[in-house]
This record gives sequence, structure tokens and C-alpha cells, in this order.
Amino acid sequence: MRKLMVPARSADGSLARNREFRLLWLSFTMSVAADQIFPVTITIAALDAGGTASTVGAIFTCRWIAIIVFALLGGLWADRLPRRTVMVASLGFQCCVAAVGLSGGTSTWLLGLLVFLAGAAEAFHRPAYQACLSSVLTPAQRPAGAALTAVSWRLGAVVGPGLGAYVVTAWSARIGFLAVLTAYLLGLVLLLPLREPVVRAGPRASAVREIGDGLSEVSRRRWVLGVIVAVALQQMFTIAPAQVLLPLVSRETFGGDAVYGTALALLSVGGLAGGLIGMRWRPARPGLAAITGLALYGVVPLALAWPVSPEFVYACYITAGLGLEVFAVQWVVNLQKEIPPDRLARVTSVDWLAASVMTPIGLTLTGPAGAAMGRQTLLLIGAAAGFAVPMATVFLRGMSRFQSDVTPLRGDPASDAASPLRTP
Repeated sequence: MRKLMVPARSADGSLARNREFRLLWLSFTMSVAADQIFPVTITIAALDAGGTASTVGAIFTCRWIAIIVFALLGGLWADRLPRRTVMVASLGFQCCVAAVGLSGGTSTWLLGLLVFLAGAAEAFHRPAYQACLSSVLTPAQRPAGAALTAVSWRLGAVVGPGLGAYVVTAWSARIGFLAVLTAYLLGLVLLLPLREPVVRAGPRASAVREIGDGLSEVSRRRWVLGVIVAVALQQMFTIAPAQVLLPLVSRETFGGDAVYGTALALLSVGGLAGGLIGMRWRPARPGLAAITGLALYGVVPLALAWPVSPEFVYACYITAGLGLEVFAVQWVVNLQKEIPPDRLARVTSVDWLAASVMTPIGLTLTGPAGAAMGRQTLLLIGAAAGFAVPMATVFLRGMSRFQSDVTPLRGDPASDAASPLRTP
């Protein structure tokens, strides 16, 4: 059993009075800043050393490999150990990665290794953060907490790349790595005084058995499995092709990169709006609201198939960003409610792994598929999949309300999950 000091959590739903959430959220915000500056620094360092677009692509493939390799292990250890310990260790490891970057080495193998190691640390940090977020918040606080997490992520996506590019181009890649190191270190320091509630856990089994328990929590809930499969397929057929083809449409249709950069920024602006909506909105059917929000991404390939004007493309990206965060808030909050706390990190890691496997497949196949069937046809297939795949899950049991009628298995150590936290 984990033994941690238990904080007194605010019972009135106010995040402002929840000290543990403030520390956790601020730490997450710092890590997001580092995560956004890091790839810009790596990219410019590789290009300055004579690399090409193919070189950069190969380097960042290492991140996907690391996530695929370590995602399930990250969820396993986040459920075995105090989540704060896992996050501190992963941020400390990322500090070491950034410190190596400060050495000034720019060879392709070194940059690829740094990206791989950072991706491995991320695979441990993200499930631990999601599970810890659930434990430090009361049920009334969870929607606002999930929404603020989304806001931090989207703000980072808007500000981080531009800030990283400015820092690196104005000074050097070493200063970029120094900024990454500073942000990760601040995130680590903020976690040190955090007091995580105790989560009751049963006797420890083998790693294979415990990973299997996490998979079982997914398979026993049709709506959870349905959402994970829908997100993974949408990543492959809709989101990945749009990521690849947006810069091409921007140059060939609108004569430059302005639409490319602006559309990505507005995707994050829409996400900010969706996160803010999620702080207050309590839909009667959260599953239906979430799936509808996810399906809205289908407008993006539709806009790229018929890019009638920059304004039309911008409006579609704002709509997609808003829908994604409406989905994300409801998904996170209801997973926290439905999954036993001592298995939440493992379920989160399964969700992330499924999407992480399908995304690079989609990115890799977009070029050949577009050449074989034509870009517009590929985008129309992506739009159809973007709408149809999520909406097809609406008919699964428990989907409309994100609720299950699952009962704990006999002898399941999570059978007392109705009261998983030891509170004062």
C-alpha cells in the first residue's frame, strides 16, 4: 500500500483553495512549455547542422517509437508508485536530457537519442499526471481541473513554438536547451511539496498481470473501448492526413505558409474556448457531447479538400479545436469517475498507446495514398471517417452518459474503489 501524507482538499468545488492542484497544475504548465520549446530547438539544431526535412522527420520518429515502447510501462509504474514520485523522476530525467543538449552536439544520432529519451520520460509522466489529477481533486472540481489542463496545453501550443523559435534564432540552440532545462526544473521543484492522497492498492502481481488488469478495465466497458478505438482510427484517417497536407494546401492554394501557421494557431484558440466551456458546462449526456465534439474534427479535411478561402479554413480549425477540448474534458472527467483509482494510469496509457501507434502509420501512408487516389479523394475519406467513426460509437452501451454497469471482479483488489481515497 502506498503511504503518503494526505492533504486537506477543498470541499466547496473551488480550485483556488486546493493547494495540491495549484502545485500540480503549475508543474504541468512548466512541463508543457518545455515540451513545446524542445522540438523547435531540436529542429533548428538539426537544420543548422546541415540536416534536411527527412532528417528532422527521422529524428522525431524516435519520439513515437519511445511512446509505443514505454506507454504501458509508464501506466504500470504510475499505478505501482506514488504518482508524484513518477512525475518527479520523469521531469528529472528530462532535465538530464536537456543538459546533454547544452553540450552542443548536433549529430543526427545524438538529436534522435535525445528525442527518444524525452519521449520515454513523457510516457511515464503523462499517465502519472492524469491519475494524480484525479486524486487531488474532489468530484466537483474535476471538470474545472481537466479544463484548466486543456487550457495550459493549448496556451503552450500557441505560445511555445513561437517563443522557442525566437529564443533559438535570436541566440542559439544552446539557449533553447537552457530554456527547456529551466522549465523542466521549475516543474520538478513545484512538485516537491505536493502531498498526494493515499490510493489503496491490492497485492502486487507480475508486470504482465497488472498490465492485463489495465486492459481488462478497458475491455469490460464498451464505451471506453469504443472511444479508444475511435480516437485511434480518427488519428490515422483524419488527423494525420490533415497534418501532412495542410502546409501543402497553404503553399499551393494560398501562395505561402501564412495559412498553415495561422490555422494551427487557431486550432489552439478553439481549444482554449473549448477548455473554458468545459469549466462550466455539465451536459446531461456527457458521452454524447464528447463524441459530437470529437466528430467535429471532420470539418478540417473537408476544408482542405475544398479550400475556398483562408477564412473558411480558419473557421473549420477553430471549430475542430473547440470540439476536441469539449471531448477531452468530458473524457478525462468520466474516466476518473468510472475507473478504479489504482488502475487509472494504466487505462490512460492504453488510450495514449492506441493513438500513438496509429498516428505515425497515418503520417507515413498519407503521401503514398494521396499519390495513388488523389489528394482530394484522400481528404474526403478523412472527412467521412472523422464524422462517421466517432458517431458510430454512440450506440454502444453506456456511451451517451459515459457510464458503466460493471461490477468488480471476484477477488479484484479494486473492488473497494467506491472509497479509494483516505481522506481526513
